[in-house]
Amino acid sequence: MRIRGLVLNPTGAAGPVEVCVNDQADWELIYKNPAIRVKCLVKSCDTLLTAKRMSRSGLRFLAVRSGGCSHNLVEMRLERREVEQDPSDLVGGGGPEGHEHLWMKGRLFKIAQSLGAEAVVEHSLTRADVFLPGHNLVLEYQRWSTDFRGRTAQRSSTGAARTVWMFPWQPPNAPRTRTLKSFNNEVFEHGGIYVAVRNKDDRSQLQRPWEDASQERTARLYASGSIAVFDPHRRALIRKELSLATVLAEILGGKRVLAHAVVLTKNNGHRARKRVWVLCEDLARAEAAREEQQRAMSKAPVTEQQSEPPIDRKVQSDGDSAAEQHHPLPPVVVQASATSTELAASTPATGTSNGDCPAPEETVPEALAVNSANLTAQPPKNQQPTPRGSWWRSIADWFRRL
Repeated sequence: MRIRGLVLNPTGAAGPVEVCVNDQADWELIYKNPAIRVKCLVKSCDTLLTAKRMSRSGLRFLAVRSGGCSHNLVEMRLERREVEQDPSDLVGGGGPEGHEHLWMKGRLFKIAQSLGAEAVVEHSLTRADVFLPGHNLVLEYQRWSTDFRGRTAQRSSTGAARTVWMFPWQPPNAPRTRTLKSFNNEVFEHGGIYVAVRNKDDRSQLQRPWEDASQERTARLYASGSIAVFDPHRRALIRKELSLATVLAEILGGKRVLAHAVVLTKNNGHRARKRVWVLCEDLARAEAAREEQQRAMSKAPVTEQQSEPPIDRKVQSDGDSAAEQHHPLPPVVVQASATSTELAASTPATGTSNGDCPAPEETVPEALAVNSANLTAQPPKNQQPTPRGSWWRSIADWFRRL
């Protein structure tokens, strides 16, 4: 089956426009408008295509209308007793459960394209939602718990150097379900990303463009959970929500890497070592700030030293609350077009070509807290035991005074 094609007669465009059935706006255009002509992606091929949708699973694809070719085929399973859906029977442009996933795949595909990266939707070899062959990177959106480690290993065996799992954003008061715990483990321990669909004009407003096509114009994706930045006021790394297009551009360009780093939790002031996507320069600034703080503590008198917030050495992925990824929204939104020029042509997603950037997964040294309580709890090193003879002299003096 095919999921991509070229619209030959688009309104307001000078030439053919590429469309994808998983993009809701494209789907609305080609499915309910029989006059729209769609052809094979290969410019020299004259095969015409038509949009189809199955009634049971909601599967969307492009079937051959005239001619015939084998270009850009993808493997898609068709369930038994499937029946083709008549477009005139659809009310309000809705669809079965799974439209969110389909819309997300289409949007991830378009973001990758806007960054100048080659992208393949429903890559048959890696079974990826979106595969970026130039970077050996898989982008996978998941709404349910699954064998994340097993599926990641399977993709690695087929040539995908890294899989970035993405999950629907969870509000701070989300129930502590088993699914949420598995999402948190993947996000806070393995570099997964929570993705929120927000109104670019009012980021406090969540949107569902797969249900309301009118939101397609304002809907933007924002990444959180494993995204860290250096806070100059706290002099530490903190979690923050950023434009997903910006984050992907930095990852593909080798500027943002996945590394174990000490992150400050803003709600309780504790520091914990987690796996986060962080800019190389921010990682260096955080390490320099920690070293500076350690030098200042070592020079100060013991009574004046202030203890650094302890590092939680024990990793407790299930203990990470959903609120840990909910952060104040930055006032400025960086769009994908502003970052596409930063894209490296063939930089692997697992590393970086930047000589000033530490290797991914670099461990940040821990600093042991020092305070007066720790010192007073230990006996003085130079204290000498009391000579035995002095006890007898004290007793003798006591008897003389009687």
